[in-house]
Amino acid sequence: MKDKFKEFILSSWAINNRTAVYILTVFITLMGLMVYNGLPKEKFPEIKFPQIIVQTVYPGTSPENMENLVTNR
Repeated sequence: MKDKFKEFILSSWAINNRTAVYILTVFITLMGLMVYNGLPKEKFPEIKFPQIIVQTVYPGTSPENMENLVTNR
């Protein structure tokens, strides 16, 4: 009796045609690199840094004293 088994045709073809698989792999890689280099790129993207402003009000005090005695960075 003959043994029957299921065979995935694409895998069998790839095993029998190694050179074609190598060439296809190199072709896909080169095409990917060409497409990547052709993508539009921004030279200077806009970057927004978050800022917090602290304001201290103390009437009758000089700005130097306020900075040194009350407000710390």
